[in-house]
This record gives sequence, C-alpha cells and structure tokens, in this order.
Amino acid sequence: MRQKWYITLPLLLAATAVTGQERQSSSLYLQPTSKADVTVSFEIGAEGKRFTPTWGLDQAWVSEQNLKKGINHIGKENIGIGRSAFRFTKPLVNDSALATDQINYLRQRSNIFNSVSSTLPIVLTADQEAGADEYYVKNKVANNAHWAAMINSHVHWMQQNTKHPVVGISPFNEGDYWSVEEGATPAKQWQVAKLLKENYPRCADIAMVGGNTLNDDKAWEWFNSGKAYYDWGNTHQLAGSFDNFALFFERLTAAGKIGYADEMHNVGEAMIGLEYGMTVGIWWGFDSRARGEFCDISRNGRRLAYGEHRDKWTAASVYQHDDGRVKAFIGSSERQAATTTYQFVSPDRDVYFDGYGPVRSFSMEIPGGTGYQKGQTNAERVIDITWGDDVPPTAIDAGIYKLVNKATGNVAAVSGDDIVMQKYTGKKTQQWNVAPVDTRIGGDYSFYEFTAVYNSKTRPNVLNFQTTDGTNIMAYSQNDVPSSNEQWYLQYAGNGYYYVRSRETALYMASANSTSSNGVNVLQRKMPTTDTAIERLLWRLLPVDVDYETEAPAQPTGLKAVARTASVALSWTANTEEDLDGYMVLRAPEGSDDWNTIARRISGTSFIDNTVRAGTLYIYKVKAIDRAQNQSEPSVTATAGPTGTTAMVARWQMEGSLADETENMMDAAMYGTANYNADCKEGKAALNLRGSASQYVQLPYEVATTDELSFAAWVKVSNSTAWQRIFDFGRDTDHYLFLTPSNGSVMRFAIKNGDAEQTVDCSEKLPLQKWKHVAVSIGHGRTVIYVDGEVAGESTAITISPADVQPVLNYLGRSQFAADPFLTGYMDDVQIYNYALDQEGVRNAMNGMAVGISEVVGANGTNEANGTYGTYKTFSLGGQRVGGTPNKGVYIERNGKKVRKVVR
Repeated sequence: MRQKWYITLPLLLAATAVTGQERQSSSLYLQPTSKADVTVSFEIGAEGKRFTPTWGLDQAWVSEQNLKKGINHIGKENIGIGRSAFRFTKPLVNDSALATDQINYLRQRSNIFNSVSSTLPIVLTADQEAGADEYYVKNKVANNAHWAAMINSHVHWMQQNTKHPVVGISPFNEGDYWSVEEGATPAKQWQVAKLLKENYPRCADIAMVGGNTLNDDKAWEWFNSGKAYYDWGNTHQLAGSFDNFALFFERLTAAGKIGYADEMHNVGEAMIGLEYGMTVGIWWGFDSRARGEFCDISRNGRRLAYGEHRDKWTAASVYQHDDGRVKAFIGSSERQAATTTYQFVSPDRDVYFDGYGPVRSFSMEIPGGTGYQKGQTNAERVIDITWGDDVPPTAIDAGIYKLVNKATGNVAAVSGDDIVMQKYTGKKTQQWNVAPVDTRIGGDYSFYEFTAVYNSKTRPNVLNFQTTDGTNIMAYSQNDVPSSNEQWYLQYAGNGYYYVRSRETALYMASANSTSSNGVNVLQRKMPTTDTAIERLLWRLLPVDVDYETEAPAQPTGLKAVARTASVALSWTANTEEDLDGYMVLRAPEGSDDWNTIARRISGTSFIDNTVRAGTLYIYKVKAIDRAQNQSEPSVTATAGPTGTTAMVARWQMEGSLADETENMMDAAMYGTANYNADCKEGKAALNLRGSASQYVQLPYEVATTDELSFAAWVKVSNSTAWQRIFDFGRDTDHYLFLTPSNGSVMRFAIKNGDAEQTVDCSEKLPLQKWKHVAVSIGHGRTVIYVDGEVAGESTAITISPADVQPVLNYLGRSQFAADPFLTGYMDDVQIYNYALDQEGVRNAMNGMAVGISEVVGANGTNEANGTYGTYKTFSLGGQRVGGTPNKGVYIERNGKKVRKVVR
C-alpha cells in the first residue's frame, strides 16, 4: 500500500467539474477528500505555544549506530541528556567495588556518549540485557541494600572516571514487566530510592526517577507510592490507555515533579507528552527524520496546532521553527494505534505540503492495527509545509525520472556495483522509478525509494549503513523491500533542484567531484561550506524525455490585473519558447514582500484569483517555466484587489456542471460522482446527493470569508437523519457556520468561532420529499432563516461573523464533524452573496432573479427577435450578456435568448 496523500497532480486538474484554459482559476486546486478523523488547523506566524524539552539518546542497550544516527538527524546542539545503565550480573567486590564486567560496560557506554559531548548529563537505569545475580535478587525478592550499594558504586565510578554528570537514577527499569527478573515492586523501588537519598551522600542530590513502567495504566500507581522520594516520574508507552498516558504527566506537573519518558518509541509519544507536561525524553531506538526534526523544531520553535485521537492512539501537530520553517508531524502508539486520517488546514494562506499545492488543506492517513500488537508498524511522518516565490515546480509523484546533478550536468546511473555519474544516453541503467515508500515500511515513512528501471530490485544503497562523510553509495540488488539505507527524502533547495538525503544517515547524495567525466562515484556527504561543493549535492528529477539545460525562458510581459467583486482577473502576453511548460503566478499583499506562488504551471495566459479578500490590495507577477524546470525572471508587477461591492459572488445552477456563473469563476469540486437529475426546481437538472455514497461538494476557499453573508438554494431532503448539512463552512470542529435541515427536532443554523456555539432555530424540521427554497441571511445585528421566502427563524443575538470564522473548508452536503451524515437529497440554484439579503431579496432569489448587480456597463442595443422589450442596454455580468431597461429590470441572455430576470 503506497502512501495515501489524498492528492495527486492529475486529481488537482480533474477535481473541478469545469477545467481547461478558459476556466483557469484558483478552483483548479480544490481537492475534495474523504472525511478525516481529526482536523488540525494552523496559522503560519501565530504566537503558538513554546516548550522547553530536553531530548536525549539511549545506551542502556549498547548501540553506537543508534547514537550516530541520532546525532546526524537531531544535531548535537539539540541533545541534552543520555541514558546509560548499571549492571547486576556480578556481585560487588567487598560489597562496594564494581566487577570488571560492570566497569567494562559502563566505560563502553560512556565512551560512546563522548561523541555527543564529554560532559553529557546521564541518567542511570537497570540493564536488561542480562539476568540478575542472586546477590541482588534471590527467590524473586530484591535485596534492597545490595541493589542500592550497586547503584552507588556505578555513580562513584562515573564521577571518578568520566566528566559525564549523573543527573538521575531509575532504581528499576519496567519493574511492572521485569518483576520476575528484578524482584521489583512499587514498594521495593521507592525503598531503594530512599536508601540512595539517605545513606549515600554522592546520590543525595541526584534526581530519583520513579515509575518507568511499561504500562502507563500502572505508571501513577508505581510513582505515587514513593512520591516523597521521587523527583521525576517516568513511563514507557508500550501498553495502556492514551488517557492515562496524558493524565500521568498532568499529575506530575500538578505535583511539581519532572515529567520524563526514557524509552520513547514514536514521535507521537513526544508530541503528546509535551502537550501534557513531559519535559525530558530519551529515544530508545532512534529511527530518523521525523524524530530528529521534531527534536529540533520543538526546542527552537513554537507549536502552532495540535490534534489527537485518543481511541486510536494517534496524534498530530504543526510547529514553526524560529528560522521560519513549518512542519507537520503525525505519530502513533507503537503497539496500539489504529488507522487514523488527519487533515491539516491553513485558513489564511495557500501552502504546499511536501510539494503538493497550492492548497489550504491536506489529508494523510497514518496506518495502524486492529488490537494490541496486531498490525501496527510504529508509523510516524513529517511533512514540509512551504510557500514563497520559489516552490517546487511540481510535486514529485511516482514515475520514471533521471537524476541530473547540477555540478556535472550528468545523471546518476548504475555501473556494476556502483552508482556513478554518466552523460545521459537513454539507457535503462540511467533511469529510476521514484515512488513514496509504503506507509507500512516500518517506522518513519517520510521517504522515497529509487529503483533502477533495468532491474526493479536495484537501489542506491549506503555502504554498510555507515554514517560517515564520504561513504560510497553502491548499487545493491538483494532486498525485496528497501532497507533504511535505501530510502531517501527530497528536500527542495530552490530553482528546481533538490537535496536527496538518506533515511539511515541524514547525509546528502552527491557527486564525488564536479567534473563532467563519466564514471565519477556517487557518495554521501555532509553539507559543505562552499557554493561549488554544494552544487554536487543538487539534483533535478526530470522526466526521461526532457533534455537537461539551464537556459531560463524569457521574462513574461503585458501583465494586467483587473478587480472583480470577489476576485482579481489576470492576463499576460504569451511566451514563445518551444519547450515552455507554463506559468507560475505569484502574489503578495501590497506594501509587503510576502510573496507566494498561488498558481503553478498554468497552461494559458489568464488566471482568476478567487482566494482574495475584500479590503486588501495585492501585487502580482508571473514567471515562465520550461520543461527542464528553469524559471524566468518575474514579470513587471500589477496591482489590484477585489472591489468588495455588495453582490452575488457565486452561483451554481447545477445544470450538469459545478461551474460558477459569476465573474469570479468560483467553480466547485465534487467528492464522489456528480449525479444530476431531471427532478429539479430550476432549469433542466439538479444535483442529486446520495448520502450513503459519501458525496459532497467543496466550494472555493474564500467564498464565505465576508463580514456579512447570504446563502440561498433550492433543497429537497430525502431522509430524516439528524445533523445532515445543507451547507457547512468552516475549518475544523471549533470554527464553522452550518445549516442542518434537522438536529433531530428542528432546522438549525449554528456558528462557532472557538468559544460557545450560537444558534438560530426554526419551529420545525425541513419537510421531506418537497422542494423548499432555503436561505440564511447573516447581517450585523440580525440573522434570519427563510423558507420559501418567509421568516422561519431569526435572532439578534448572533455576534460572530463569517469572517471571524475564516472558513476555508466550505461544503455542500457535508459536515466538519467526522461522525455526522452526508446529505441525502437534491440541491439546485445555489447562490452566495457577500451581504445580508432582506426578505424581498430572498424572494427575488427564490424566483430566479440574481440580486445585487453592482456594476453594469455597456452600450445601447436592441432587443432579440423573440419579443418586444424596447430599447435597452447590454452589460457584462460574469461573462454573460446582460440587458434591460431602468423600468423593466435587467435580463441575462444566452445564445440570444432571455433566460433570467435580474433585479438591481
């Protein structure tokens, strides 16, 4: 099973019902997805929440590779503690001195920690690699005095022979699980801590660590009985409920104790722990990227958002580094997680999730199992969230590519047992199948695999898993599934180039030198300090039919920006390059340098930006891009903003299409198959939503971000299930405005902006199997629900505006809540206005009249042949011909036929 990204480039281009150059608008990037279990909404640049964690690595079980991997991924500067171990395989010599076996293991661990720092603080815990001598445990009963003396002797040796300060002691490790071996009980544990505190002066000022249970359901029981002697509380998340894991750290915080986890197995534990009070965490076995980047960003940044699913034992978060980088993380319980889908939402700007965008939301499924240790893969993931004037030219989807090196101009190719640089000649040994790894690869799945086209088992492989600079990257063909030294992540470096980094080592794939000769080896390297050397680390992933060259297209010219009611229309002069692949549209608020790419690889020379907000002027520029991913200099800028004039800003007639009939081109997108039925109220068809088929319509991101708002539509509800949605505009389950035909008792409008929900109720439900015109008018001081043009419910107590909510997940027929049903019924002639319609306006909308034309311009004309209406003017309205007289109203004409009356 490949990664479920829930979006690919073909899906982006096909998601809307109306595509093609003539309808290129921001709606191209709508991406309807299945309902997520949890929505995580974040705002880039928000104040967020800061933590002060101390992260560490483990040598309680000896593994120098584990430490080296951690150093490469976390960075030495972010490692503040280590875990070593005392051994109880031999009795103390003369009841005080360590045996040779004990000394050798303590020295080995300490020497390994020297690669981080010779003064790294250390916590000592029990070594589980060997059984206990009966000097310490006899007949399954621990000898407290001997146990305490043995720990004291280990501390003494550390103080005499190393510079590593011992800052904590865990008298027993997973005593709830290893009790047969160690003779541990909660009482035995705190009694040993008491002896160390009271009888051994060198241990008196060292933190005593309690708990450290395998099962967090027992953690508080083990800690609480000896809390008078414990400074830190500890648990290992290998069994037990999410509730007790979180509660344990909350209780420690309330008691003024340190929350500690000395065997973390998943980035989910780290995320959750920080939320509830953990401040010190040690990685038992270090995986790679997600854990390393989380350690860095949680110490040197702030948490923007957090979400969790307690029943499924998973969590997600978004952090922003102090240097500006933003990353999302998802993680799970190693042994208890169930499959969970998370949706990340950026309500205030378009972003790119690992290169997919520009979008405001992104969903990803994290895999789990079906019971304790049944199907879990310890899954975790990090996602880069980016934006700006240089974003990846396109997302890297599964496909066949050639890897072109910037320094040499050559490609990575298989040559015997090596990966070398060669001039591209089209050989299969020079081509690579590139694809995201299986989500169940085991542990972190933030990676891609590269398999040679000529042999699907041949992969780039870091020789012998070495973590050192300069190690050869070989061609290896023995693994059916890529091992950790055969997995890579793509870090965008700008101007179409990527760094290709190893899961095992975090080092960079590179050409050994900058010559263009065939046969230069490909190695893994640390990041160099010179630009020339850095170019050896830069790669373009190009389709095999694209020639690599570095000549950029010409600067686009003739950019124009025209204000519309809720959008800006852009147009420019076409470039003439034969290898032109499209245009990138960039935007920044006027007066700022906050540029972002809001459209990518546009094929034509026009674009409607409908992700703008009234009251803001925007600066635009356009870049051309060719097939080799060279980008031109940006065009001269143009400035415009939406007029914000009161108007109908979107209308979907549902005549076999989800195209918006206004000038703002707010085309909608369908999740599932769009079914149109002749059972309609207007025109020839209506949209048929079959709730059991999980169908819904997603509207453009900014269609409802106004101070006032009116929604009007013809609706025919087919079943009585409570909490269906006619519409639901929001960004998560704390920020929304919706209309349900029945909450079980009555039709209700509700709006919420993080605090208490505010509601307007009607006197009854919306009747079944009957066409009803439904409208909600949200104005300053009064919100009204209309049914068939009559007031059905109203309130003057609504204080929240749609703009307060910042809705971007705008649905017809779907709720923000995962458990709510989809709408079963029909919808026709859906209209949205950026102001509050009065009753007359609602009735006009109900009678097929488009209300609120704010600008009408044109020349005098004469009437069509099918009737006498006198002299009238023709106007422009959303690309349609509009005509009429001041006394008789305004008419929209299509193909010379009058089709609708429009009231000003």
